[in-house]
Amino acid sequence: MSTSWTSSGAARQTLVVLVLTVVGFLLPGIADPAASTPLQPATGDVTVSLTDIEPAVLTPGEDLVVRGTVSNRSPVALELPELRLRAQQSTPISRSLLERWLDPTFRSTTTLLHAERLEEPIEPGSEVSFTLTVPAESVAFAPSYVAWGPRGIEVTAHDAAAGAAEPAATRSFLVWWPDIEVERMPLAVLAAAAPTAAERATARESGAGVDAAAAERLEPLLAALDRPDVDLAVDPSLLVDVPGLLDLTSPEPDSEPTGEPLQKQTPTALRSAIASFAAAPGRTVHALLWADADAAALAHAGRTDLIQGVAAARDEALAQAGLDAGTGLAWPAGERPDGETLSALASAGAGSVVLPASGPAVTTPLTYTPSARADVVSNGQTLPAVLADERLSRLLGGELLPVNPVAERAVVRLDPLTARQYVLAETAVVARERPADPRDLLLTVPRHFTGDPELLAEQLTALAEAPWLERVGLEEMLDHPAPELERESLPASVVEVGEIDAGELGRVSEVLERTTAFAGVLEDPATFVDPVRTALLELTSSAWRQRPETRAALVTAAEDAVAARRGLVAARPGSTLNLINDEAHIPVAVTNEMAVPANVLVRLVPRDPRLVVDEEVTLEVPAQQSATAQVPVHAVGSGDVVVDVLLAAPDGSAIDEPTEIRVRVRADWETVGTAVVAGVLVLMLVVGLVRTVRRARRGPVPGTEGGT
Repeated sequence: MSTSWTSSGAARQTLVVLVLTVVGFLLPGIADPAASTPLQPATGDVTVSLTDIEPAVLTPGEDLVVRGTVSNRSPVALELPELRLRAQQSTPISRSLLERWLDPTFRSTTTLLHAERLEEPIEPGSEVSFTLTVPAESVAFAPSYVAWGPRGIEVTAHDAAAGAAEPAATRSFLVWWPDIEVERMPLAVLAAAAPTAAERATARESGAGVDAAAAERLEPLLAALDRPDVDLAVDPSLLVDVPGLLDLTSPEPDSEPTGEPLQKQTPTALRSAIASFAAAPGRTVHALLWADADAAALAHAGRTDLIQGVAAARDEALAQAGLDAGTGLAWPAGERPDGETLSALASAGAGSVVLPASGPAVTTPLTYTPSARADVVSNGQTLPAVLADERLSRLLGGELLPVNPVAERAVVRLDPLTARQYVLAETAVVARERPADPRDLLLTVPRHFTGDPELLAEQLTALAEAPWLERVGLEEMLDHPAPELERESLPASVVEVGEIDAGELGRVSEVLERTTAFAGVLEDPATFVDPVRTALLELTSSAWRQRPETRAALVTAAEDAVAARRGLVAARPGSTLNLINDEAHIPVAVTNEMAVPANVLVRLVPRDPRLVVDEEVTLEVPAQQSATAQVPVHAVGSGDVVVDVLLAAPDGSAIDEPTEIRVRVRADWETVGTAVVAGVLVLMLVVGLVRTVRRARRGPVPGTEGGT
């Protein structure tokens, strides 16, 4: 066994070069070392990579086996290749020190575990596999409590026949577990099954269900997650068939939806996978809001009514799908939670919440990783919370989020072996930070996971087998008491990039209002309105944060659909009407271009008080025909009057912009004509009476002379 400071072997090799140089100056008779030393490949032309570390967690009595390859891309052969395996003498005491080991310039005290020379040279352009085996009796780690934990390992390769040079090196981790008693740390995993913005857009463009668009990504993900003590949060819009909004823009009769909204059809492969996951022992399924609605955006826009709406749509979808899923856990999107969002979620029935660990930050710096359990207070209401560890969560997908990220190097992609060893090493470091304090850990698989499902499955398997961890479900973790740790209050309101705003939400609501009004003319309005409402609610999805321009285009398309429907049932006013009576009926022709009958309310609104409408008229217009309503009116004066014609649903909701007709009111013409006729009749009566009286006076009087 040997111990040294190592930085990929650079310190030792530099010392050799320095000694040889001094000797060359002091003893000029000795040949120049460079002249008698074989050529060395340039730095970086020879690389070492690891393919396996077995076992991932090393226990006493087990051999350590490290496999890998050496690649020689230089024009010079490695005549006598030598491999060395070294390990850190002590375990890193913090997550930041663990991360620093992957920096090849970081120096640490190491122990040589094994050295081996390959039998054959490594020719230029070739690659050679190797297996380094450290017998159990040669493993230089003490079987004690203080010795357990992660250790960085390094494999170097150099040409022993050549002079001093920087050896090629690669680094990883192993975890030493001397079969001791420790307080196991509870660890929960929560994953999301929700479509991405791209998948939602594909579903709308193709007319297929959103579950079909997301199946290629989500089915392998579900297979990787299908193991005990993994919680799954499901978007309910994956569970049922929903007509897309764009299907409603065409005015053609056969495009109108039929049947019940949210009607369950034959289960797809994805829906069957979700159902199987929910039915398996040790699995728990939680339901997100409908379409994974952006609760934060809705709260910031003051649209708690929409939060209630997506919660109701969620419950209806679960009932249609027959899926037993919890609805009390909220998982809002975004990196900066605020009090406004939590209050709105609590009002909508949320009993607990998942937040990023960076959300309710601790008020004082800590030298350890705090528990994932916390209680957050919003508007005087305490809500149990679990806080996701973002670094460990990213490691599930093979990504390393540095402790102190740099702008150009915020995320590092790890190879599968390093990712597996790192997630084990980091959880071991967290457990060692406070051995007597088994703090809760929560890891999450993001909503839009696009990593390697096989790697995810391997990571989950490694965590399930780690003896210092205890896999638990979220429900059990939420039953744990929150530690007394002072945290900062959540900010009142934080609006993040990509959120749908109040203006866009107002336009969506207006589309729904106009659609609802138009549907009132149909015999069964719900068959038309409910799918539209559901499709419009989908525009509140948090996924659209990634593609707000697509969301904006869909809102515009919805408005265009409303405009296209306006002409389907319309009033067709004729030429100017003449009204010469005090009371009359104004005819209004209404056309229906739909394939179903329409029941409309015809309403006239004169702009002049000289014409008064007596009542509105309900009119049934047959499919693809027209009908005429006779609207009773009466006149109180004469003149030209402009009358607005409004069509409404039977409940009085206007379905179109008003049109106008012109009416010439000449009601006094009938009055004058009647007076003239009456005057003539009176005159004729008077004349007749006068003539009768005159005739009577001219005749003899009875009983007088000459009368016999």
